[in-house]
Amino acid sequence: MSTRTKLYLILFTISFVGIIFFSSLSYLRSRFFQYKKGVESEIARASLFYVKSELYDFGKTIFDLLKNEDISISKLEDISRIICEKCSFLVWMDIDGNIIAEFGTLPDEDLYLDPLVQSVFYGENNTFMSDIYSLDEALQIRTAMIVESDQSDELIVLVGKTLPADYFFRIGQFFGRKVFFVSKDGRVFGEGFPVSDDLLKRVKASQRVETEVTKDGRMISVMPFLDFEQWGMKGFLVNSIDIKQAQSKLLELQFINAILFIISSLILIFGILRALNKRLKAIFVLFLFSVPLFLSIISVFLFQMTKVLGAEYEEHMKMTAKTLERFGQTWLKMEELEEIKRILGVQVLLMENKNVIFATLRKNILDTLAKWSPIASFNTVEMGELDVNRVRHTYLVLQKDNQRLYLLKEKTPLVNDLTGIRFMGLILSIVSILFVVILGFAIKNADRPRFLRATLIGYIFLAPALIHLLWWAAGPVVFSFYLAFHRWNVIDPAKPFVGFDNFKELFQDKLFWNAMKNTVLFSLQVPIGMFFSLLVAIAVNRQTKRMALLRTIYYLPAVTAGVSTTIVWRWILNRDFGILNYVLGFLGIPKIPWLTSPNTALIAIMLMSIWQSLGSQMIIFLAGLQSIPQTFYEAASIDGANSFHKFRFVTIPLLKPTTVFVLVTSVIGSFQVFTPIYVLTQGGPLRSTDVVFYHIWESAWVELRMGYAAAQSWMLFLVLVVLTYIQFKLSGKESWKQYF
Repeated sequence: MSTRTKLYLILFTISFVGIIFFSSLSYLRSRFFQYKKGVESEIARASLFYVKSELYDFGKTIFDLLKNEDISISKLEDISRIICEKCSFLVWMDIDGNIIAEFGTLPDEDLYLDPLVQSVFYGENNTFMSDIYSLDEALQIRTAMIVESDQSDELIVLVGKTLPADYFFRIGQFFGRKVFFVSKDGRVFGEGFPVSDDLLKRVKASQRVETEVTKDGRMISVMPFLDFEQWGMKGFLVNSIDIKQAQSKLLELQFINAILFIISSLILIFGILRALNKRLKAIFVLFLFSVPLFLSIISVFLFQMTKVLGAEYEEHMKMTAKTLERFGQTWLKMEELEEIKRILGVQVLLMENKNVIFATLRKNILDTLAKWSPIASFNTVEMGELDVNRVRHTYLVLQKDNQRLYLLKEKTPLVNDLTGIRFMGLILSIVSILFVVILGFAIKNADRPRFLRATLIGYIFLAPALIHLLWWAAGPVVFSFYLAFHRWNVIDPAKPFVGFDNFKELFQDKLFWNAMKNTVLFSLQVPIGMFFSLLVAIAVNRQTKRMALLRTIYYLPAVTAGVSTTIVWRWILNRDFGILNYVLGFLGIPKIPWLTSPNTALIAIMLMSIWQSLGSQMIIFLAGLQSIPQTFYEAASIDGANSFHKFRFVTIPLLKPTTVFVLVTSVIGSFQVFTPIYVLTQGGPLRSTDVVFYHIWESAWVELRMGYAAAQSWMLFLVLVVLTYIQFKLSGKESWKQYF
């Protein structure tokens, strides 16, 4: 072998390993930041609640002070003096907007026309509303409420408090992030920085948190801050975290992975040189020397990223426990348990004296309460893990007097990300195996350059078809096998491994076996249809223009859209207006409810299927008939055979391979019937036409149980394999030789 060929092989190997290395790093980096963005979005929602709770606490404090006071004009100054210790200004107004008393520095605006005041005035009595306002120098919290006085019916009280300069700094300290507020006109409050207009516009349009990574190594999460009615935009709450440390961790992994892949490349190159000396064992030698490459891929995708994302999840749960400890009492006072669920992405259960007060947990969760045992503790919050309906959860428990607040948080986002990473690792491993096989083939045939060139050109032309086959045929088959062992619901992000549970349920599912029974009954029409197709094929097996026209007419149902022909048959089979009952009426037969009776619905669909398959089966039989040499018929005529004897002793034996082919494909097709059932009966009446394929579709797209539908599909596949094997065995050994 020439030095140039060796160099090409080495360069090809280095290029392949380099592509695997860089593509894997790019994929893992994007996966890491995708997961990190989800975590930061959740923490941003929690920081928003921090500010909202400040609004609530301020309004509740003022409301509690006033509801215990006897309000009179003469006492306003004394009452206001107490309140002003907690605020910047206070205004008393009557229902006409006239200011009765004021204390502190009032904003330069008509306070009576403030939407907050108007909402309180036209809202329910004995309530308070709070909102945030951006002034020139700082942010201000205001709360408004209506109180009863002894000299007038109602008074409106408006109280405001300017937030301290270090307010957002303290929030940032709590969450371990830089937190600041950006007003809708772009002013920044707190230790922040200008945020891109593009990002603010996206948040304003989506009305939800948006997260992005900046060029200077920061991840910022922007949350819309809506007014007290959750309608108007007051500004944006921004969380910013330095991710340089996380990026350095990724850089360390990249460095380690680079060393692993370089070592793998060198070992593989050494294996190539060894294989060149022993070409007959080239693939074996290459597989031996490619083990480090496979181990590198497994190390990256199974262990390293699991460790990195696991550490991120642990920090996330510590922050969740810290948030629960800080705001748990406030949440319980506000009775905002739904708010907990929304902010922290958890399921909630509140119990008092062993009685459930509020629950959004999964079904039958109460049965697992006794099995909970903490594995960690954060002051007043316990934390642990358990499985609920095979889904891994982290649980948090907050104790308050005789109340216990349980929070369940699914590990589903982490599990799904890790599953995607492992799938990618599996794909890269398969690609690496194919690479080793191709490399071994090239080394084995290194002395035949023209053969290698021709093979390469041939596979280049085959590549589109092979890629299509792998992606749209082999890929879905493998994925359906994976689905069959998981509880995979489209609307539920949790897709846990359930082992053989889907198959166990399948064997106990009476509806599925009813569908299987109906399918077997439906397949009985196959021999009948084959008989008529063979008769038609014999009838048109003549080379005349009239026969060519008849072949076209008979073949038309096979090329006509199945839905349209089925709709035509719906009218043909109609009980009152159908042409079939009209013709039968001339014979004195009463009207038959073809599609509405459990006794006749399946028979009606069988009749239609015989008609639809007549053309395609006729063409195949016609090809089989025309492939029989005429010399056999001439010899039979010389021996005195008549037409029946020719058909029995010549046509049928020589047509046997064709008959087996039609039988096998038609039975498989009958087990996959769907369109007539869907259009005509939807499995009814009384599930008399509920066949397996329709039942699988119903499980997948009506019940959205993809895992269970996949298990049914594999059961159908096994049944078809057994039936095909039986058909070949019954047809004799010679029928196998035609296909294997």
